[in-house]
Amino acid sequence: MVKQYKIDSVNELKEKLNSKKNIILTHYSGIKVKDLYQLRKILRDKGAEYKVIKNNLFRKALKDSGYPPIDTHLTGPIGVVFVDKELSEIAKVLKDFQKEQDKFQFSVAIMDNVVYSQKDVQRIAELPPKEVLLSQVMSLINGPATGTAIAINQVMASLARGIKLVAQQNA
Repeated sequence: MVKQYKIDSVNELKEKLNSKKNIILTHYSGIKVKDLYQLRKILRDKGAEYKVIKNNLFRKALKDSGYPPIDTHLTGPIGVVFVDKELSEIAKVLKDFQKEQDKFQFSVAIMDNVVYSQKDVQRIAELPPKEVLLSQVMSLINGPATGTAIAINQVMASLARGIKLVAQQNA
């Protein structure tokens, strides 16, 4: 018979999975509790949540929530980062923590029901923040528009100078 606390845990995980669509799976074996506490605090400040989870309960919650299967990664002690929005910023925090703690690893991420490997998560961690990316795109879009505006302005200025010269010759 299934115990009630397990059912409650699975339901709580399903709620988290449905409210925060992006997750990063980590392996924390050998990390001190105080270091994990610091990681949790940093992640909480960034709008994410780090939770240590039993593999079987998480597997059931993933299946019930319609997430793709990641059973091969659900081995050993795991911690899951539930992310609201900015996955790259959270991946950077994890990457920095991994530099400090050799035993800490992140293995896989799920973003919008797509599974990303550890290498993909590391590439995501190297991306600049969303605001920087948006400004880079806007400068690329704005560049040709600025060039076009300058060219039109030069044509109008040349036309005005030509009209002025014609008016001076006729006067």
